[in-house]
Amino acid sequence: MKPLSFLARPGWLLAGALFLLSLGGTWALFSSERAGELAEADDKLQVVYHINADDPALHLNALRNLQNHIDGSGVDRLEIKVVMHGGGVSLLQHAKDDPDLRSTVDTLKMQDVRFLVCGNTLDKRGIALDDLHDAQPEDRVPSGIGELTRLQRAGYTYIKP
Repeated sequence: MKPLSFLARPGWLLAGALFLLSLGGTWALFSSERAGELAEADDKLQVVYHINADDPALHLNALRNLQNHIDGSGVDRLEIKVVMHGGGVSLLQHAKDDPDLRSTVDTLKMQDVRFLVCGNTLDKRGIALDDLHDAQPEDRVPSGIGELTRLQRAGYTYIKP
């Protein structure tokens, strides 16, 4: 038998490759650098909800999901932001006239949920902050998509109801 002839068998080669891959994966999972990145059980959960449709039924459903999320995790364990752009900005427009929607938005805001609106959408559609329920200058972001990207890169979990 020639030296290293066992490598000519495909089974040995595949088994060796899988073994090396499993060692690399295990090392990455348990390395001290990686362990520092894992979320602790007591860490605040950062979540961003993305709303871009002009659909009052979807808006109410999304807001119910938000409240269920808070109820299930605890208000002190969450940091939630709602980013609205395009048709989604209508959520706060409808809230001006719809008492149920307005009440739901207000209840979520009292639980520190932030509602952020896309400045591009406001400008292109000629919508003023006064046209939106309880929108303040600090609620306006330059770009809704840009804000979603920034928040995801900062570690926020993305949810699209």
